[in-house]
Amino acid sequence: MSEPNEDSRISRRGFLQRTAGLAGSLAAGSLVGPELAAAIPRRRLSPTKVVLMGKELTAADVKAFEDDHPNITIELLNVDAAKFQAMMTAGQPPDIWRTQGPLVPQWAARGQLLNLDPYFSASDLLHPADLTAANDYYRYKNGRIGVGPRYGMVKDWSPDETVWVNTSLFKGTGIDLPGPTDKWSYDDLWDITLKLKKKNSGLKWVLDIASSYAWIDRHVMVQLASIGKSLYPKDFSRINLTNNPAAMEAFQYSFRYSQRKLDVGPENPSPDGWSGPGFVAGKVGMTQYGYWFLGMLTGNTKASASSLLLSSPNWKGGKHLNPTITATGWVISAKTNNPEAAWTVFEWYMGGKPARERAGIGWGVPAQLSLFDRLPEQTAVQRNAKKVLLHELPASKLTLQYNPNLVGLADNTAVATAYQKYLADAAKGKMSFTSFMKKVEADTNRAIEVGKHG
Repeated sequence: MSEPNEDSRISRRGFLQRTAGLAGSLAAGSLVGPELAAAIPRRRLSPTKVVLMGKELTAADVKAFEDDHPNITIELLNVDAAKFQAMMTAGQPPDIWRTQGPLVPQWAARGQLLNLDPYFSASDLLHPADLTAANDYYRYKNGRIGVGPRYGMVKDWSPDETVWVNTSLFKGTGIDLPGPTDKWSYDDLWDITLKLKKKNSGLKWVLDIASSYAWIDRHVMVQLASIGKSLYPKDFSRINLTNNPAAMEAFQYSFRYSQRKLDVGPENPSPDGWSGPGFVAGKVGMTQYGYWFLGMLTGNTKASASSLLLSSPNWKGGKHLNPTITATGWVISAKTNNPEAAWTVFEWYMGGKPARERAGIGWGVPAQLSLFDRLPEQTAVQRNAKKVLLHELPASKLTLQYNPNLVGLADNTAVATAYQKYLADAAKGKMSFTSFMKKVEADTNRAIEVGKHG
């Protein structure tokens, strides 16, 4: 992707030599690009504090940063939805907070994020032309994700529809698995799941889909996008579900796993809360996670030896798509009193030593193309994961259009919250699938109405 501002980037030194004080106009997003950057007078940073809500930094990380930046201190806040809500309501948000791609539109549409275009234009570490397509989830303008100003970036990402297979559970079963980059379908995945359960009836969790359904709507959106369909109309005024046969079919596909207790979910819970530890321990057959899950296996020789990553299955003969459905990253508040200091922390973490170190350990794909040469490939599982990743990159460039009216603080949207709320009863036959979907639809549409006016 080309960037019109790239050729006229000014130096970071020149940028920082001018005085600050521009958070309000940046938040408005009406002026962007190198012209704005050149117009920003900057002053030398006086001692200041940056409040960061996230879970990426350790005390050692903070010390390392502060040793190199003695004029800036970092105050770390735990990721606490209730506290964050109170801070936002009081108009005193953290300077930086951790979020995911589906939540970016709500913040940007309400003017709550700092426009970072001038900062990227001046950066010596973060160049828009070097950013992977996953970073487009942090761009937003006039109801569209992927265009307009940059309000943040991913810390790392993955094509999230790939499937990790615990090969130790398939030994001696005679079940044929596709090769790591073979073309296969969701119908194939269903057949493999049924066969493995038949061969190993004591296996409680055969497959985990969409992080135990906390990301079910994102997962369905990918399936629908592959066949040219959507969950929402263009104005995002409602969810199209019960009168949308394609959407009903996609949701019902995942629901079948719950009906037969083949999955990890509210009707068949894991004591770990998700499938990761169970997969590593050999108790989960397959888990639909991205390249980032490689980090869970690093250092565990036994789990690594029995783990195989496969490309994303295709939905109903549709286009092969495999975008990130999480896009976890950072944003900076439009209300920050210290935009320059906040950017200094942001730039250091996203483009400095922490970013280079992350790229080398397998916890996600780097946000920058220039860091791909750091991807680990010392072990067989690392080489397999890298091979699949490079194969899936062309399919990862889709930017899903999340609903800006679904306001929330947690990773899951109102759709997933409703789905998880009613799933156990539906799976037990206490309501029909259609009734289940009607409840999800009603809860979601109420949330959309509230979000329109919030």
